[in-house]
Amino acid sequence: MNKNSLDLLRLLASTMVLFSHQFALMGLSEPQFMGWNTWGGAGVTIFFFLSGWLVWASWERDPHAWRFFLRRSLRIFPGLWVVCLLSIFLLGPLVTTLSLSDYFGSAVTWRYFWTALFLTPYVLPGVFVGNAMPGIVNGSLWTLPVEYFCYITVAVIGAVAVFWPKGKASLLSVGLLCAVLFTHYGVLLIGERYSLYFEMVAMFWWGVFYGHCLKSPPNMSARALAMVALVLFVAMGPRGLERSAMLVCAAALVHWGRQVAIGAKLTDRLGDLSYGVYIYAFPIQQLVIGWGRGRQIPFGALLVMSLLLTWGFAYLSWHVVEARALRFKPMSRGNR
Repeated sequence: MNKNSLDLLRLLASTMVLFSHQFALMGLSEPQFMGWNTWGGAGVTIFFFLSGWLVWASWERDPHAWRFFLRRSLRIFPGLWVVCLLSIFLLGPLVTTLSLSDYFGSAVTWRYFWTALFLTPYVLPGVFVGNAMPGIVNGSLWTLPVEYFCYITVAVIGAVAVFWPKGKASLLSVGLLCAVLFTHYGVLLIGERYSLYFEMVAMFWWGVFYGHCLKSPPNMSARALAMVALVLFVAMGPRGLERSAMLVCAAALVHWGRQVAIGAKLTDRLGDLSYGVYIYAFPIQQLVIGWGRGRQIPFGALLVMSLLLTWGFAYLSWHVVEARALRFKPMSRGNR
């Protein structure tokens, strides 16, 4: 049985994203989390920091690339594929303003299948046309390819660490420093629109380094590189102080979550609903807001409806899809 509150923390983080998006999807300004970020941005930051620690721990338990990526894929893709199919074949026909023949005859409809492979065309034809974000089905999915890219970086650096175990701490601090540098220079090379992508990669690697420090204190060179990374993280770019404050907040919450068992009493009964909440919230909120448009339903009532429906779908997603898919996770070599 789980003896920490990390699953509960993930659920709270995904619910923070839902809460924040409710404002944006109704054409309102998203509220600020302690003045540092939106509530949605804060939730995603917590996700990536925690993911960095847990994913690196998974690699260390079994540093085998094929089994590592199979485990990670079984965690992400089955739930994603189901929500993609439901969006195309259930949600779209239910709310599109087009005739069914025009909807299924549109190339835009079939292009949405690329969502299942992380190439996220957010739009289905004729869907949510009267909403504040017309046509957009699932804007939250932008984080999934970023998350998977982080897995690739773990496998690359982890594979080198297998052959140089004494230098593991230094390798991780180099990975952290590179991720921090890309929060600034990657944007200069590729464009401002990708700034959040690079920032989340850096948050992931802060989580990796945190997780390593829990198991074994880093050597002096690794500490020095991490300190340089922290100074640069604060100093570079216009949002250095804000993102650094969010880093400290995420680290503090994760540190609390790993030591407190109270959350396990809830999540052990419900299951791990966080991923389901994250991938179902946006389309459900669009649907609820579209239904409530013109009916003068208060914001709070629409939010509660969105929340309850999303948690319901997340419950089904975990017990019907995700948990069953995870039964196919390969055992580590030592457990065979």
